[in-house]
Amino acid sequence: MRRIFALKAIYDFSGHVVLVVGAASGIGRETALACAAVGAQVLAMDIDSEGLSTLAGGNIDTRSVDIADSGAVDSAIQDWQKQYGRIDAAVLTSAIQKRTLIDELSNAEWQRHLDVNLTGVFYLLRALFPIMKRQRSGAIVAFTSGLASAGWPGAAAYASTKAGIIGLVKSAALELRAFGVRINAVSPGLVATPVFLKSATDDELAMYEKSLGVSAPDEVVPSLMFLISDSAKTVSGNVFERRLVPRAE
Repeated sequence: MRRIFALKAIYDFSGHVVLVVGAASGIGRETALACAAVGAQVLAMDIDSEGLSTLAGGNIDTRSVDIADSGAVDSAIQDWQKQYGRIDAAVLTSAIQKRTLIDELSNAEWQRHLDVNLTGVFYLLRALFPIMKRQRSGAIVAFTSGLASAGWPGAAAYASTKAGIIGLVKSAALELRAFGVRINAVSPGLVATPVFLKSATDDELAMYEKSLGVSAPDEVVPSLMFLISDSAKTVSGNVFERRLVPRAE
């Protein structure tokens, strides 16, 4: 709650329409609540309709969408654009992560990671670009991961999609710069989201807590708010990594 009060002192998103994808839990949920608290009309999207139901109301409009379905993505974005007239910013947090060794990884599991983590983001960008280009303004944040460059046993599918996000964001930034639209990627580090907590083993969690610590989802939000605000109006095409400083022995 104190973090929300601090953000209110810095940002005023009144009159802004902000899309948050993956809003039912974790970083997405905290971002949706923070943007709403500083006056934005929030468009909250997630496949988890039950999680979304706890957000609905006030200046948060919810819609259950599987972002791997291009038709559903297009329909939701078009409907919201017609209803609200614009989309000023988008924070795209949705992802899945299941740990499976490469020689045990099924075609279906590999494909689902691609469909949600990479192709789903492409579908969202493709739907948002025409709107933001017409506005000649907009800010987008997509999520990558330290695993994109470091890898991890059992994380080949997830890491591959997050590496793909970097190439997608870099290319998108070059396509958008003539239109006054910005896009950046964030690698949030170790964050206690449902996706992370389900994928990490007990031994890994114990190791992380001892050596680095694990951030709470709301600790990532100030960075995201900055990137979609006018304070970052010249910032685009970057990959920002939140590095946790190792704890002293």
